[in-house]
Amino acid sequence: MSNPPSALRPLKPLASAAIFYYATLWLVVLVTVGTIAQKYFGLHDSLEKYFSSWFIQPMDWPIWLPAGRFTMALILINLSSKLLVATKWKIKNIGINITHIGVFLLMIGAVITAYTTTEGNMSIREGEESSVFLNSHEVEIAVTNTSHPDYDDTTAFTQGFFHHGQTFSDESVPFSFKVLKEYKNCRPVNRSNSETSENYQGRAANIELEELPADPKDRNLRGIEVEISGLNEGQNGIYIFIAHPEWTPAKLTAGNAQTYNVSLRQRHHELPFSIHLKDFEKLNHAGTMMARAYSSKVKVTQDESTEDIKIYMNHPLRRNGYTLYQASFDQRGVETTILQVVYNKGQLMPYISVVVIFIGLLVHCFMQVPRLIVAAQEKNRQRQAS
Repeated sequence: MSNPPSALRPLKPLASAAIFYYATLWLVVLVTVGTIAQKYFGLHDSLEKYFSSWFIQPMDWPIWLPAGRFTMALILINLSSKLLVATKWKIKNIGINITHIGVFLLMIGAVITAYTTTEGNMSIREGEESSVFLNSHEVEIAVTNTSHPDYDDTTAFTQGFFHHGQTFSDESVPFSFKVLKEYKNCRPVNRSNSETSENYQGRAANIELEELPADPKDRNLRGIEVEISGLNEGQNGIYIFIAHPEWTPAKLTAGNAQTYNVSLRQRHHELPFSIHLKDFEKLNHAGTMMARAYSSKVKVTQDESTEDIKIYMNHPLRRNGYTLYQASFDQRGVETTILQVVYNKGQLMPYISVVVIFIGLLVHCFMQVPRLIVAAQEKNRQRQAS
């Protein structure tokens, strides 16, 4: 298509092969720098900074450089423009065109993965059942109304609310939060006497949070400092919370003496099915306590159907777009399996893309066979003539 329609002509500069070459080269640089950064900042923070963001600011310089998301978007625009305005749709080019479409699908899959992937883990003790997994990298403020005699009613405020100075609430919660500071990694320390104030409530009266650099092994302790208003008299003020199971929730009252437990926790996600752990099995290397293999025999219940499945290394459970891997275990007390949960709507796109690329290369090679045969015959004729 040497002369594209007039409506598509503005895309022609974006179809330049130079854009693809230089963007790919820059992507190699990002992969190299991001891999090195994992040693110092941890896997998650490095991924967020170099690959999951649009721009990066190196070493607080007054410049911004394109990060992974911008670079991938540029490559996607380049490939799309090439398919629309610069591709010659002829029989002899069909193999190369199919290959280009395969690469285009691979980029689309990357976009879907970037915006839909959720990762977490779930711990299930033997004989128990669960349908909730905890997000590995996000936290939430959970407000649980414990006033009902038969059940607890929980409202969760996710990490999207945690911006400095932001105030948020919900109609089911009669008080509001104002974010004073969020900590990606912190530790509790004793508050100095010079900082004591009547405005500090609960543990904040004696303890403050000290910010720490990100842990290279992603063992960060998330924390938050918030100002809560709308509570019963004497309780309004500044509170601190840490996303740790041993950090006791703040017990607050509001309205007609309704009681609430407020805590910071890993973000909870609900699976569309439940997992019942029937048996956990661990096999050790001979003469040692080191695990050679371990597996979980589970019963999966969804709606009215049940299914018995064994989850073990390289044999995950795949269901409804979720993949559950056997990740670890805990044998202190009741045996507990730890499953890694990954939700990704684009998980099939890489496989589809690779198949399309393979077909394109195969067709291209097949289309070259007649030309190669003719060239070989011509070369033999020239050799015989000489």
